[in-house]
Amino acid sequence: MLLSMTLQSGTGIVYASETTRVGGDFTLTDHDGKPFELKQLRGKLVLIFFGYTFCPDICPSELSSLAKVLRSLGDDADNVSALFISVDPERDTPDKLKNYVPFFSPDLIGLTGSIDEISAVADAYKVQTKIHSKKKGSDYYLVDHSANLYVLGADGKLLNIIPFGLPTDHILRVIKNEINKL
Repeated sequence: MLLSMTLQSGTGIVYASETTRVGGDFTLTDHDGKPFELKQLRGKLVLIFFGYTFCPDICPSELSSLAKVLRSLGDDADNVSALFISVDPERDTPDKLKNYVPFFSPDLIGLTGSIDEISAVADAYKVQTKIHSKKKGSDYYLVDHSANLYVLGADGKLLNIIPFGLPTDHILRVIKNEINKL
């Protein structure tokens, strides 16, 4: 999808126009250590959230909301796949993701890759990241990152970008609306 956002002054409404390409296919490594291609999910809606396992607040909150959405879909959940793509591949190994993502939902797929692979996917989805300085002798550091939820159609093309912080009910309405179009 080609997308550009314009905020109408004073309304809080964001309008999309087609000027910038967002999204696209990718291949990464899943939390079982196996190659994962986005195109293997064709025919389903795909929800993508970028984050990292050491995130102290936003990621756990958003993944909890995502898990609630998946549970709330009932039988419709078969039409949806949810991906958590790490923006911190140095620490987020497949083993780390395998222990992290099921805590939120057994249906969530954790993805990682090399720094170059993650950068390419983040660039394609216009995800902003910044790794803060690492202290000597410590592997703890923070990573600033965009916190949008990307909704892809059954054809793998971007349908919606849901900004962080919107209520779970809003996310659920968007997803159900898209499922009804399948």
